[in-house]
Amino acid sequence: MSDVRTVFTTSEAANILEISPSYLLRLAQTMDFSPAEFRSAGKRNYLFSKSAVEKLKNRKERDKKD
Repeated sequence: MSDVRTVFTTSEAANILEISPSYLLRLAQTMDFSPAEFRSAGKRNYLFSKSAVEKLKNRKERDKKD
């Protein structure tokens, strides 16, 4: 059974990453997430797995360095 504490809404993931929800969605759509990591949950609302948030965090940190 899945643990819902490891799934984040767009707003929650944006808060964790300290970015806006709209930027989060633009960034996420450029990445190659599996259906288990990222999926639509309605208009402009998505669900992100813990691993997806980690990948986004690593991408954000890498983009800062460039």
